[in-house]
Amino acid sequence: MNDLQIDYFMAVATNLSFTKTSEELFVSQPAISKQISLMEKELGVKLFIRNNKKTTLTKAGELYYEFFREYKKELRDTMYKAAALQQQDPEVIHVGFMEGWDLAEILPEVLRRFHDKYPNTRLAIDCCGVKELTTLLLTDNIQVALTMKNSLTDFNELYQNTVATTQKLLIYSPANEHAGAPDVNPSDFRHEKFFAPWEIVGKMITRVLATYCEPYGFTPEIEFVHNSESVITCVRNNMGVAIVDDWVWCIHSPTLRYIELEAVDEICVTRMKEGVNEQTLFLTELLEDVVKSRHS
Repeated sequence: MNDLQIDYFMAVATNLSFTKTSEELFVSQPAISKQISLMEKELGVKLFIRNNKKTTLTKAGELYYEFFREYKKELRDTMYKAAALQQQDPEVIHVGFMEGWDLAEILPEVLRRFHDKYPNTRLAIDCCGVKELTTLLLTDNIQVALTMKNSLTDFNELYQNTVATTQKLLIYSPANEHAGAPDVNPSDFRHEKFFAPWEIVGKMITRVLATYCEPYGFTPEIEFVHNSESVITCVRNNMGVAIVDDWVWCIHSPTLRYIELEAVDEICVTRMKEGVNEQTLFLTELLEDVVKSRHS
């Protein structure tokens, strides 16, 4: 039994006429009769009594008429309630960014254009370190991320598209002994502690920081702290220095100084290659477009 058979049955039961029902639905009378016969066969009862003068419901037909009338009413009510719930609790797409990045030139346009396309889908923003961003992507806790490309080299299951570059900067406190030097150079900080977030502790960050400092003739002494905010706090209070991207908002603070390094890194948009929905694909392309237009 299917919805078409139920609709034909309800229409005939209301009109008490196969002819009138045929005219109303623009369906041939034999087609309606066939579907009613199939329904009667499946239910195991006769639903109508038909003679040359009139069509009437059997007792069983009256029972099914009341049942299907209530069923249709309950279905409509449930559909309205479900639609209302969907409006109250929209679908959420999570997008991740590196913690500390200044997103003022990117995020407002991304939010506006995404909402214009999908007004019933909400974008949730997650800012964290590179390792956590990768973990969240692989576990489907975020669907799209803007992150450092060098953190994704070991993950073939991730789609990656380079959209911008970032200049590496060495940041230090205005209270540092080298802050007043006329030609301050990265090599001046060879004896300083270089702070880095512990969440990326390991051979990768040690190797990368050493690469940044190699042109200046030294290997940095690294001290790992809890997160990027801890790194900034330590540097601002003249406990050491750090290497950051020129995307971070803190470089504009009067409590910090910086000098450019020779190193440049790539920033990419990334998501899972497989199993992504329409909204995620659109968000990926949107983020790529906005970042390229702002940082090309």
